[in-house]
Amino acid sequence: MRDFLVSTRTDPTDERLSVKRLSTLGSCAVSIALVLTMWNMAPTAQASVSAAQGTAPAQAATSAGVAQVAAEKKPKRWKAYQGAFFNNPHIPSQRYRIERRLLDTLRHVPKGETVRIALYSFDRIPVANAIVAAHKRGVRIQMLLNDHWENRAMQIVRAALGTNTRAKNFIYKCKSGCRTLVDQYRNLHSKFYLFPKAGKSERVIALGSHNFTMNADRHQWNDIFFFQAKKDLYREFVKTFNDMKKDYSKTQPSLHFCGTPTGSFCDDSVDKYTNWVFPKKSTPQSDLVLNMLNKIQCLTPDGAGGQTRTKLALSMHTMRGARGNYLAAAIRQKWAEGCDFRVSYGLIGFRTKQILGAATARGRIPLRSTGLDYDPDDDFDLNNDGDDDVILTYYTHQKYFVIQGTYNGHPGTSMVLTGSSNWASLGTAQDEIFFTILGAGNARRYLKNFNTFWNSGRFSRNAYTTTYTDFRVPTTVRAADGTTQTVWKTVRRPVTTVEPDPYQGGGEYWEGD
Repeated sequence: MRDFLVSTRTDPTDERLSVKRLSTLGSCAVSIALVLTMWNMAPTAQASVSAAQGTAPAQAATSAGVAQVAAEKKPKRWKAYQGAFFNNPHIPSQRYRIERRLLDTLRHVPKGETVRIALYSFDRIPVANAIVAAHKRGVRIQMLLNDHWENRAMQIVRAALGTNTRAKNFIYKCKSGCRTLVDQYRNLHSKFYLFPKAGKSERVIALGSHNFTMNADRHQWNDIFFFQAKKDLYREFVKTFNDMKKDYSKTQPSLHFCGTPTGSFCDDSVDKYTNWVFPKKSTPQSDLVLNMLNKIQCLTPDGAGGQTRTKLALSMHTMRGARGNYLAAAIRQKWAEGCDFRVSYGLIGFRTKQILGAATARGRIPLRSTGLDYDPDDDFDLNNDGDDDVILTYYTHQKYFVIQGTYNGHPGTSMVLTGSSNWASLGTAQDEIFFTILGAGNARRYLKNFNTFWNSGRFSRNAYTTTYTDFRVPTTVRAADGTTQTVWKTVRRPVTTVEPDPYQGGGEYWEGD
């Protein structure tokens, strides 16, 4: 898909010509009036007044016309996008929403500025061409990628930029992540874009779950958050990127910043933006997600004898492993405490799902999945057992968490956690972004996206399995003489169970991220 940006620009030469023509017309009107006066040989006071009155409106009209033309021709400087944007892989017209906005931003970066991009995956030829075009017009491009893939898009950019990370332009693959231990498991998994200038906007940052891949557009649900950072926060992101390009072979310390904090340290409950840069070791005693969940108060007195419930919504690409298990237990506990908690996932481990979906006194936590297979006959046998495996055609790749309620003692908090970190075992062990945003409008925007797939039987499915079973139940029957007896009737009732998902990660639409 090619996207076209239509821009209306003013040619200053045309404007000057328009002004000149109007001025000439005004002068001609004055000259004609004077000639007629001399011809009639009647230079009376009344005629002089009439000529003056006729000339004044013409000059006023000329001035007004010039001002109007100037106002209509004045070009508007482009302003960068603000807030969250989402794609919908099921609807062709909505698949490239994120990519279009990122490329639109790139096209408005002026000559001499340096754009920095850190991604897990990249295969889009239109993106490669846009990067090369920006480079040719004098924009410096620095791009970091994970090392799991090689393709034509990378080759196009590499031919233009080179791979020397000490140069002004480069595309470079970090080995098993940039600030992580070199082994077969670690990756550069962050996804962020830094634009120092774009149109009249400065210090534009975009981050979220989106990679520059066809898969991200056509098969995944993704998010991207645009904002204009203050100087200190933007500087910290640039510093992070510059540290990443060193491509360490040993694990580096995690980073935590928020620009200039409101208090003496960065606090996600009061600072507009906060960011963690992983790797960071996570245990049940040190996990940042557990720390966030522990700050959430599910029920808050409303001052009128009642209580308000904190509303939570999680859209998570994958949850599994030991970390997925203890996070699932904490999520379920919040539901049991009274939070209105909804969870949507792309892929989940069975043990994690069992823990998450276990019944509580309130019932089971609402649970749906965006993982859908639209091509069951695609003939993928990942485990080589001779049977065709069920491979996901569509799934969420998002990693966001919406909080609306009491957080860290602050009632009425609206906050979103987004970035690249999955709630799974590798989710903090490699290069990741863990970014929080305060603001009611932004929380509503994310929640609107969440409801798009949550409320649709086309875009998501109930993650629980419901079967119908016959039960023998006692019923008391009263006879005409007033006597009663117990009889047994068969009643068919629904039974909800937690079953393994049939879907597996893998196949042509799956990225191991």
